[in-house]
Amino acid sequence: MPTTSPRVDAYIDNAPAFAQPILRKIRSAFHKGCPKIVEKIKWNVPHFEHHGLVGGMVAFKAHVSFGFWKASLMSDPAGLFEGRRRL
Repeated sequence: MPTTSPRVDAYIDNAPAFAQPILRKIRSAFHKGCPKIVEKIKWNVPHFEHHGLVGGMVAFKAHVSFGFWKASLMSDPAGLFEGRRRL
């Protein structure tokens, strides 16, 4: 069972409607990638920790963003962590 936070639940519930399914998918991916990851609210947005900050996500009025603090330590065979990408 993932370690989830009711504060992150509330953040997602209060995000714009278009962003909610995206945030849930990002959240799920963090937990799938590291089952021991812990959710916290830092700087008023959701972050994920395991032996320090791993990444975070944020919803804006018209877009969602997420990032990784330890991307250089992660396997990236598709080169997805190189620079900024717009999907």
